[in-house]
Amino acid sequence: MTHVERAARVASVPLRIAVFSHGTEAPPASRAYRDELDLFAAAERLGYESAWVRQFHFRHDDDPTRGGLPSPFVFFAALAERTSTLRLGLGAVTLPHEDPVRVAEDAAVLDALSDGRVELGVANGGGPETLDVFAPDLAHAEHEARRAAFEAQLDTLLGALRGEPLGTGTARLNPDGSALLDRLWDATLTAGSAAIAATRGHGVLVGTTQTVPAEVTAAAYLDALPDGAVPRVALSTAIYPARDRASALREARAGIEAKYAWGESFLPPASTLAEKAASLNLHYGTAEDIAESIVSKPYSRYATQLNVQVEHGYADQERRREALALFAEDVAPRIGATVGPVAPARTREAVTA
Repeated sequence: MTHVERAARVASVPLRIAVFSHGTEAPPASRAYRDELDLFAAAERLGYESAWVRQFHFRHDDDPTRGGLPSPFVFFAALAERTSTLRLGLGAVTLPHEDPVRVAEDAAVLDALSDGRVELGVANGGGPETLDVFAPDLAHAEHEARRAAFEAQLDTLLGALRGEPLGTGTARLNPDGSALLDRLWDATLTAGSAAIAATRGHGVLVGTTQTVPAEVTAAAYLDALPDGAVPRVALSTAIYPARDRASALREARAGIEAKYAWGESFLPPASTLAEKAASLNLHYGTAEDIAESIVSKPYSRYATQLNVQVEHGYADQERRREALALFAEDVAPRIGATVGPVAPARTREAVTA
């Protein structure tokens, strides 16, 4: 399939806008979690369709800032009470750290509480130090063994959601979780895992930092997607608005440097601040600058959803809310996106050209 054919398939689907957060790393947790809840509630008022969080476990003696949100279902239960239309995206639950039947139960309960607003993303991952706690047998296992374990866990999760018997008796998932089967997503880092997700009929969650370019992952997903299946390609989109690009880099320096240092082992080599921002897929500057930057990226033609991140170097929560408002009001229309009620189709000549 050519990139024109892939883009044409994607262009028949409304381009949706979401807000994404890696979860907080700033203490105290009580204030930080409430700040994120407030941010997501503001996003609903601005017309964002969904909010997504990433599960992270633990802090470490050598890096006390690591960690974040270990219990996304608990967090989203609180958000469900503050919102009425915002979809709740798990982006994603790391299955090797979990009992898949418990994930199915938590997801089904949250879906019932939120009147069917859950989008359930799963991931195969976790570093050795985290697996050492949750799954010691996998902490130093080879890739193939870890992949096989993930596939077995995913099969168990899917079976539970389908209402299949659990264990050796007649136990079945309660409440019913079958509606979630059409709202499953796989967090993917490679073309191979994206293709597998497509054959399952799942959506794919593609981050700003990938082991292969995001367009390679997205293209592999679209190539493997069965005929007639609606593509779901969510791309993380980090932004930093400012009066110009130079000001944006200057203001966001600390956040850019910290994020690049975290991923330096697998990110493209970079020495200047602008190069590091590019390696992180950070779009910055004026609304026009941000829109042009997004449209210029090869992966943008394959997106059916943009997960907007406002995390790199922001001084406070008010600046983050202002950034979300600017994206909704000034950036989204420039890229053919829909913020607010979703139309049945869209025109994205600038993106698909």
